[in-house]
Amino acid sequence: MQIIIMPIELPSGPPPLSWEEFTVKEFERGEAGNWYPLEGRMRIDFTTKIGGWTSGSYSLFFQLPKWGYVRAKITEATFVSPVFREYYELTVRQREQIEAQIKQGLASISTAISDMELVYHDIRKYRDYLEYMTWIEQGKILIKKGKKEEGETIKKKGEQTIKAIFIDEVDVHTGELIALKSIAPRWPTIIADFMQLSDDEVDGKEISKKHEISEAEGVVLATKNKLYVQWRDKIFFDTVKRRYKNLLIILEARKKSVDEYRNMLRPTIARYKMLNDALSNKERRTDIQRSWLHPEAQAQSADWMTLWAWKPVAPNEKYKIARESPDKISPFEAGFTKDDIEELKKDTTIKFKGTVDSLPMEPSIDKVVRRFIPAIQSEWGVKLSAVDIYKARQILVTQFKETIVGLGGREPWIWSPYFVFLDIPMFRTVLRLPNGEEIEDVQIEDMSGSTQTQNLIIIHLLELVAKEKQLDNYMAELLGEMGYMDKDTEKNRLLATDEIMKEEFPEIFITKEEEYDKFMEKMKKQKEMAMKVANKSKNIVGDVLSKTGLNVSFLQAHGPYEFAIHQRVTKFYQPITGPEFLRVASFLKSKFDVPGYEGVPW
Repeated sequence: MQIIIMPIELPSGPPPLSWEEFTVKEFERGEAGNWYPLEGRMRIDFTTKIGGWTSGSYSLFFQLPKWGYVRAKITEATFVSPVFREYYELTVRQREQIEAQIKQGLASISTAISDMELVYHDIRKYRDYLEYMTWIEQGKILIKKGKKEEGETIKKKGEQTIKAIFIDEVDVHTGELIALKSIAPRWPTIIADFMQLSDDEVDGKEISKKHEISEAEGVVLATKNKLYVQWRDKIFFDTVKRRYKNLLIILEARKKSVDEYRNMLRPTIARYKMLNDALSNKERRTDIQRSWLHPEAQAQSADWMTLWAWKPVAPNEKYKIARESPDKISPFEAGFTKDDIEELKKDTTIKFKGTVDSLPMEPSIDKVVRRFIPAIQSEWGVKLSAVDIYKARQILVTQFKETIVGLGGREPWIWSPYFVFLDIPMFRTVLRLPNGEEIEDVQIEDMSGSTQTQNLIIIHLLELVAKEKQLDNYMAELLGEMGYMDKDTEKNRLLATDEIMKEEFPEIFITKEEEYDKFMEKMKKQKEMAMKVANKSKNIVGDVLSKTGLNVSFLQAHGPYEFAIHQRVTKFYQPITGPEFLRVASFLKSKFDVPGYEGVPW
C-alpha cells in the first residue's frame, strides 16, 4: 500500500488571522516572501446534487488559464465505504486486477532474468574458448613475423589448454579402455607426452623414437593426435564460433525482453500508485475514523485533492522599468555550483548546453531554495539532484516562454519575480441516501491566496518534481532497479543498485575519481558551515545597530526581494493578490448559485 505524502508548509506573513503569530525563522529580511492579505483565506462548503461540484470545479480549472494562471495537482486520495457496494466493488476489483497484472509482470521479469543468467553462463564458457583460439592465431602471426620464440610460447599456451579440454570433455567419452585417462596407469607419462606433440606428429614409430617411449605408446599417441587435430579444426573451432554467435543473439533478445517487460509494467505500476487509498495516510485515516457520517454504515465515498495555481504580478507603478535582463545567462549566475554544472553536463536527459534561460530574479537557485531541499527530500522520500533542481527551474522558464503572444493559451505573463499563489484544498463527500438519492458535499478548507517570491515558486515546483521522482522511485524499487541498504542505519536511504554495491564494498566498486569527488564534497560542506557562521554574525550586528537607531540597509536586507513589508508589500502587492483571490472565490460562489453572485461576468 502506498503512502500519501503532504506538501511541505512554507512560513508566511504578515499574519492574516489574529491568532497566528508572525515568526519566520527560515527567512531573513529580503530573502523571500510569502505574504497573505487579510482577505486571502476562506473556508467554503457547498452541498449539491450529484455532479454539481464536478461541473463547478472543472469550470474553475478551465477558467484559471484564461486568467493567466498555471495550475497543478499536488495531492490526491480516495476512500470508498464498503456499504457503497457498486462503487466499492468497482474500485477494489480494479485494484485487484492491476495487482494481478503487476504480479504476473514481475514473474515474467524474474523468469527472463533467470534465462538470461543461464545464457551469460554459457557465453562466459565460449568466450574462454575463443580466447584460447585467439592465443593460437596470435602465436602463428608472431611466428610469421619472425618472432618465433614469443609466438611458440603463446601458441603452446593455447594448444595445451585446448588439449586439456579435449582430454577432459571429448576423449574421456571414447571408452574406459582407450581413453587417455584410463590407460594412464599403464603409461604414467602418456598425458604429458600427448601435450608435447605438434600437429604434424602422426607417425607412431617417429613419436616413439623422438620421445623415447615404447612403440605401442607411440601408436596410441599418434592416433589420439590425429583425432585431436581433426576435432579441433573441423568440429571445435566451427562449433565454438557458431554457438557463440547464437548465444549472443539469444542474450541480446533476453536483455531486450527484460527491458520491455519492465517498460510494459511501468504504466501498470503508475496506474496502481495513482489509485491513492486515503487509508494509506494517517491523517486521512483519522478523518475517516472520526467522521460523523458513519462510513461503516452509510453508503459514502470521499476524495481529497489539493490544487495549486500561480502567475506573476507587478505593482501598478507610474514609471515601469522595461526588462533589462539578458535572455541567456551562465549557470553560475543562475545559482548553480561548479559541482551542479558538472552533473548537468553528464546528464543526457536535459540537453544542457552550457547556458540557461534567465528568470526575473537571479540567482534563482538561491540559499532559500537550497535551504528547503532537505525538507522536501524528507517529506517526499526522495533524493533531489542538480538535475532535479534544473528541471524545476526550467518548468518556470517554460511557463514564461509559453505566454508569449501567439505561442501559448494564456495571457502574457508580466516579467516579475512576484507571484499570486493560490492553494485550493478540496474535500468532496458523495452520499447515497436510503431513498436512493445521491448528493455531494464539498469543503474547501482554508482556500488561500498569497503573494510569493520567485524562489518560493521554485520550491513548489521542486515539490512537483519530487512527487514525480517519488513515483519513478516507487516503480524502480518494485522492478528491482533500486533498493535499501541492509545496514540498520541506512534503511531510510533508497539507492540505485550500483550505489548499494559501492556502499557495501567501496574498495571494489568505488573508483579513484569518485573518492576524490567525495573528498571535495566534504571540503565544500566545511566551507558552507563557515559561511553560515559569518552570516549569523552579520545578522546580529544588523539587529543591534537597528535597535540603537542606526539602520544600515545592507545589514538589514539579506536578499533581493522586498523587505519593507508594511510599507511596500501591503500597499503595492497585496492590493493585487486580494482581488485575485476574491475573484476565484466569487467565481465558485456564482457557479453554485450563492445569493448575490448570480450573473457575475467573467
